[in-house]
Amino acid sequence: MNEMIVGVLGGMGPESTAELLVRITRCTPAAVEQDHLRVICDSNPKIPNRTEALLSGETGPIIEALGQTALNLEQAGAGIIGIPCNTAHAFLSDVRAAVSVPVLDMIGEAATRALEIFGEGTVVGLVATDGTLRTRLYHDALEGVGLVAMSPSASGIQYAVMDALDAVKLHGPTEEAYGALGAAVRNLASEGASAVIAACTEVSLVFERHPPDLPWLDSLQVLAEALVREAIGPSVSRT
Repeated sequence: MNEMIVGVLGGMGPESTAELLVRITRCTPAAVEQDHLRVICDSNPKIPNRTEALLSGETGPIIEALGQTALNLEQAGAGIIGIPCNTAHAFLSDVRAAVSVPVLDMIGEAATRALEIFGEGTVVGLVATDGTLRTRLYHDALEGVGLVAMSPSASGIQYAVMDALDAVKLHGPTEEAYGALGAAVRNLASEGASAVIAACTEVSLVFERHPPDLPWLDSLQVLAEALVREAIGPSVSRT
């Protein structure tokens, strides 16, 4: 089998990057150990904060760091690259310009999958960073496939979400973090959302352990399955 080497441009944050490696392994159809994919990971937590860069407009350093990290992966032999950070996809075109190998669009993949699972016209709530919401990454992708995107509306909810995501990067997915994320889901449901997307990979970590009250789509799982699909072909079973 002529497989591509998978490159993971990670570190944003480190635990969600490690979880992606687990997910890639779990969704790879393997009969023996040697059937698993070769994965090269550059977990680079020195990449500047994505939301801060987007809100301040000082994007030069992050574009340079993302591009160089992607180039490291290409030079190490990666034939396909995935980025387990939703907010970093605001710079997807810059990363793609830095390398000559394909870089997957996790948000586009998630939007396509959301349509398949939830159906056209569904109001989908987003639990995400300020950077992802303000750049409308998911709003545009979901609306482009016929879904309706919604952000938390209640005062203070999004502030609590951001605090929880910062805490997950430092301490992992705790019940306290789910308290804030669960409140966001309840707010979205009260405003008409009938499904949610874990539109931040730290949210994926929390929801895997503490599932929300609405049907949900895990962007991290979507990325893992897409990387395996592209590396070995379309025979990957979805979980």
